[in-house]
Amino acid sequence: MLESSWMCTALWRYILHDCSYVLYFPKGEWVAVVVDDWIPCESPGKPAFATSRKQNELWVSILEKAYAKLHGSYEALEGGLVQDALVDLTGGAGEEIDMRSPQAQLDLASGRLWSQLLHFKQEGFLLGAGSPSGSDAHISSSGIVQGHAYSILQVREVDGHKLIQIRNPWANEVEWNGPWSDSSPEWTERMKHKLMHVPQSKNGVFWMSWQDFQIHFRSIYVCRVYPPEMRYSVHGQWRGYNAGGCQDYDSWHQNPQYRLRVTGRDALYPVHVFITLTQGVGFSRKTNGFRNYQSSHDSSMFYIGMRILKTQGCRAAYNIYMHESAGGTDYVNSREISCELVLDPYPKGYTIVPTTIHPGEEAPFVLSVFSKASIRLEAV
Repeated sequence: MLESSWMCTALWRYILHDCSYVLYFPKGEWVAVVVDDWIPCESPGKPAFATSRKQNELWVSILEKAYAKLHGSYEALEGGLVQDALVDLTGGAGEEIDMRSPQAQLDLASGRLWSQLLHFKQEGFLLGAGSPSGSDAHISSSGIVQGHAYSILQVREVDGHKLIQIRNPWANEVEWNGPWSDSSPEWTERMKHKLMHVPQSKNGVFWMSWQDFQIHFRSIYVCRVYPPEMRYSVHGQWRGYNAGGCQDYDSWHQNPQYRLRVTGRDALYPVHVFITLTQGVGFSRKTNGFRNYQSSHDSSMFYIGMRILKTQGCRAAYNIYMHESAGGTDYVNSREISCELVLDPYPKGYTIVPTTIHPGEEAPFVLSVFSKASIRLEAV
């Protein structure tokens, strides 16, 4: 199951009579989940699934039960993607950086990826790391559990040393034993003081150099947690005539299209935006101000992508090459995809076209744009 340590960020929880009331953000909106406090046990007094180390605390088990209800079963929580879980818990925007990808390799060589991590931490985003695939039971000689999710607590550059503080959510005796580990000779008194490092015996928290991180970890998980006023979202669906597929098909222009326009004084300057497209969203009517979530745990995911075009404020034509492109994504079989852009001033606005890869693939979706600028997002 996804590490229960991820399940404690930015959640609202209220106790209502004999039940627990938990909010999750699975696909574009906060969703209320009501559960009782009956916890599955495999033996008297021993919960079968996630628990807190403190036996008198039930919040971890309650959160997990609500999450299992949201997705249909405890079994549905087996495996999964860290960034998806973080989005569900925080309402943020998630992404995974595959450090083996060509773009990541370029960013590593140029130093851009390190600069990005520093920026992410300064912005207060949540970060995690994934070790190379394997069984949780397999531990490398350096103390890194294979196929395991870790938290990134700090990203620091001190006296020329690029260092990352990492936590194993298990918080057991399995811990990194290489350079910059608790007992390594790299720790001078000056570095201990600068990083406020107090070695503690096997608490799951350790430091590692950026160079070693690149060797021992495969993925970086990012959850961009933005203030609510920076989110602009629209709900849509690919259905029937509007399920047009990608630009390789004549029906491409039939897909839903949305105009993104910067307003006010912000329209005079380049604007930074982060855009996400989330598929498989299902909601019924609102109750107590929150939408009821219709689980899509048994639905198939499609390859999805999006294009951002200059179209003079109109719908994109059937031939995508008639328009100047401002950016976009590859087609990925994922719950959520994203792209980051700096948009030049363009009074008539940009057109965003979200699509599946093949015509006839039907699904609801949420398109979200995050920006500090004042913008308007509407269907065209």
